[in-house]
Amino acid sequence: MAVSRIRQNFHEDSEALLNKQINMEFYASYVYLSMSSWFNRDEQALHGFAAYFKKQSDEERDHGMKLMEYQAKRGGKVVFLDIAKPEKMEWGTPLEAMTAALELEKTVNQSLLSLHSTAGNHNDAHLCDFLEANYLDEQVEGIKEIADKITQIERAGPGLGIHLMDKEMA
Repeated sequence: MAVSRIRQNFHEDSEALLNKQINMEFYASYVYLSMSSWFNRDEQALHGFAAYFKKQSDEERDHGMKLMEYQAKRGGKVVFLDIAKPEKMEWGTPLEAMTAALELEKTVNQSLLSLHSTAGNHNDAHLCDFLEANYLDEQVEGIKEIADKITQIERAGPGLGIHLMDKEMA
């Protein structure tokens, strides 16, 4: 296959890690969709939490698509990989789900930091700037938001506290 005409200072390692990141973003979207579905079930009936996780799913999918556009813009090739299914289909309490979401966001963030480091090692200022402008700050904000929600859930307690929080999130 011919090399792209527009490819410049775009290392193969960065291209491969971008493909890995695309897959990770779609996996995160899938996990959040699973969480949304769980809280929409009649025995959960926490529609605010369901809406929150649906929004998170949409954002992760958008991140994956934006990375795909970037890959094409730099002359790379998007390689579609299998998207793993979520580790579980039942997410327990809102506290358990938010804790899992926090770990997921930290994993996504670490992957982005590794991609940024690789781009920096190959003097790819454009990719570093793209990640800084579009992803890294948003990840830190997202991690903080989820950690705050965990604290609020712990403070609210089960029962009426979760019910009131769910109504606020709707």
